[in-house]
Amino acid sequence: MKAMTNAEKERFCAFAASIIAPPDGALLDDLEQDDLRNLIGECVRPGDGAKQSPLFADGENREGFLSALRGEYERLFGQWEGRISLVESTYKPWTTDKGCGMVFAASTGLVMGDSALHMQAIYRQLSLEVPDMFRSMPDHLVLEMEFLALLYRSGSAEQIERFIGDHLDWIPELKAVLEEANPHPFYRNAVEIIHQFLQQEANSGKVDDHGQTKIH
Repeated sequence: MKAMTNAEKERFCAFAASIIAPPDGALLDDLEQDDLRNLIGECVRPGDGAKQSPLFADGENREGFLSALRGEYERLFGQWEGRISLVESTYKPWTTDKGCGMVFAASTGLVMGDSALHMQAIYRQLSLEVPDMFRSMPDHLVLEMEFLALLYRSGSAEQIERFIGDHLDWIPELKAVLEEANPHPFYRNAVEIIHQFLQQEANSGKVDDHGQTKIH
């Protein structure tokens, strides 16, 4: 598989953020772009969990497909109906601060934990604005993939490696929980390609500062 440049990885991460955000017409426009299809092919190895063309609605009515995605997104991830979290904090202990006196300090399933506070601090440091819909969940996967895209554009190899290790290590748990919900193939494969991409980055590991992945 051809090594991707950092520019290609930036594009992939921005696209990944869009496929796990509430679906809209712009998403369908992206799915019809040949260059994005080719980029997905670079990120997903043949024979892995995602199917050959995992995200594309070829031959389907656009409005019908979008309506199906909206209904499924609400079922899986919606604020009121959804049962699957896309928020990092909920997969980890609320805090690792041993001096915290809260009885729920070590509990999981809660928002605004350590990872959220850390993301807030990063956004403040870089003068990045958190959209209103994510105010109470600054460590939502949409924002984390958008931030990873930003790192591929202007961050260092060390920053990329650290961010993936610190903030995107919970995707296997998301994948397992999602599978239990019998998801629409679109969302099963959306999470799968994100998982595969992150695995490849962690395993190949070292993204050099010249935009290529170092192969060991």
